[in-house]
Amino acid sequence: MKILLIEDDKGLRTGISFVLSQEGYEVWEAGTAREGYALFKREQPKAVLMDLNLPDMDGILLCRKIRENSRVPVLMVTARDMETDELLGLESGADDYITKPFSIAVLKLRLKKLVEREEKKPKKDSRVKSGNLCMDTDFMKIWVGKEEIECSMTEYKLLKYFLENRGQVLTQNQILEAVWDCRGRYVNANTLQVNIGRLRKKLESAGCTSSVKTIHGIGYLWEEEG
Repeated sequence: MKILLIEDDKGLRTGISFVLSQEGYEVWEAGTAREGYALFKREQPKAVLMDLNLPDMDGILLCRKIRENSRVPVLMVTARDMETDELLGLESGADDYITKPFSIAVLKLRLKKLVEREEKKPKKDSRVKSGNLCMDTDFMKIWVGKEEIECSMTEYKLLKYFLENRGQVLTQNQILEAVWDCRGRYVNANTLQVNIGRLRKKLESAGCTSSVKTIHGIGYLWEEEG
């Protein structure tokens, strides 16, 4: 079973990795949030152990980023022992929170419980299909046929929103409010048009049989094959 460990303390990271490997886990290690998120997307781990104090991004923000499209169990391992830090960690989407110094036995048990709890949940198909396009909403991957399409997070969110509302004409305001944070970070219709244009180009280049159709004066519609 793949476990992703994101910890900037190399000594601690190596120690935890060794212990978990002895328990039969396949451990992937990262020392930064950027490296960890790249491994998360590529390796699709069954659980994530992560520190809050990372050199390039606060762990709270990284957890929120993971939670945008995945329910993988997250166990935060950190030196922050204030109640407010624990609350923030749990509110950001973490499933459990353990402070340093900690017992390795307790860490192993908490990880085991998280993984077992996730395995007992009813399995839900995370793949959404439209024509020859397939999207995995758990791991944010998109294929047209057998070709994987590289998309930005905004393009991914746009496509996901279109697929969730297929057959429905969506106004520009609906899309802007659903895909962008409308509370304080304003974007305009031109931003939307540019991103939809890029998404269209990528899908068309890959031979996608479905597409985003412009409904002039109103908005957009996801048009499926046939």
